[in-house]
Amino acid sequence: MASQARREDSLGNFDVQLIGNFLSFASRGDRVGLNQMLREGIFPDVQDYDKRTALHLAASEGHASIVELLLQYKAQVNLKDRWLRTPLTDARLYGHRDICRILEVNGGKDSTNDQPMTVRHEEDSNEVDIDISELNLQDSLIIKQGAFGASEKVKWRGTWVVKTIIKRHISHPVKMVLSATDNTLLRELRHPNILQFLGSIVQGEEMILITEYLSKGLDDILAKKVRLDLPTALRYALDIARGMNYLHQHKPFPIVHNHLDPRNLLQDEGGHLKIGEYWVQMLYERIHPNQDNRQRNDNSRINKSSATDTTKDIFSFGFIFFQMLEGSHLIDENLDSIHLKPVDFEPKFRFSKCPARIQELIENCCSKDLSKRPSFANVIDNLEESSTHFGKAGCPVC
Repeated sequence: MASQARREDSLGNFDVQLIGNFLSFASRGDRVGLNQMLREGIFPDVQDYDKRTALHLAASEGHASIVELLLQYKAQVNLKDRWLRTPLTDARLYGHRDICRILEVNGGKDSTNDQPMTVRHEEDSNEVDIDISELNLQDSLIIKQGAFGASEKVKWRGTWVVKTIIKRHISHPVKMVLSATDNTLLRELRHPNILQFLGSIVQGEEMILITEYLSKGLDDILAKKVRLDLPTALRYALDIARGMNYLHQHKPFPIVHNHLDPRNLLQDEGGHLKIGEYWVQMLYERIHPNQDNRQRNDNSRINKSSATDTTKDIFSFGFIFFQMLEGSHLIDENLDSIHLKPVDFEPKFRFSKCPARIQELIENCCSKDLSKRPSFANVIDNLEESSTHFGKAGCPVC
């Protein structure tokens, strides 16, 4: 009883950044980092915004050794997240049979067997909205996070988040509101390399987005270092490619970014990049609907248009990868990866000594011939093979 009381007290006093590091270790499969934090006394059942624990994340990502480690430290096996899913539910959802067996042996239950699956209609989804009164503006700070909107660091339910008011060049000429369906879709997206979307608020003529707070962007890193060494550039490129592949693989339609830029690539406490502003395309789709009068299915937010064309994201990725290797100072300051077109840019490698296969990858990503642009799944395969020359793929460079 005394031990449990100590653990509950510890949970209340843990620093948000410490929790973020712990969950990041679990999600990435970093057993050494996770074990160190557990030995130092962190509560194994700390949760993120959506009540997901380290065990949820490890089970989702397929990290069996992390699952076993957490169970050794008495992590609760059947805690439910905001969507009432247990770690075993997630392990089954992503097809990790070995983890299913581990969890079942330790008493794990699949929550989908305990209750019927319900279909949530848009008019029933108001719970995704955030009340403006929940935002604590004491000690708030104007910050730069992303390429769209004016952002402010505020507290929501005791956690630092980002409040972004959408700029008029997005909201004009119509009042911009994310539907409850869009809110729900965005909040349920989860990957180690995408920024967490928490919800939106409509206040008068303003639309306010609430997202995860991270203090540094790739643009800040490039401004300080000019060029990145090859191992670091490869690691960041893998982070971007993995996050974008997750978005492009979304079913039934891909989530296309269309505005990928160093300003919306944020660095977490573990040194990895997360993709932000992937929701901006949804805003543009509502402002600039297709002009061909094709009837859209009420249950589908996306139609067959540029909203499902993934090649622009591949081009933007290639341009950003080039900037990391060659230096952003070589690029015309009037151009950026959001507005740049293939006719405006041809990669020429003057400074970096990257392998020919990396140069070829960037050239293909930026090719005017769309058929040469690879998918992000192919990009990941290429980068992981290249990264083997610099140690374990995706590991932070010390």
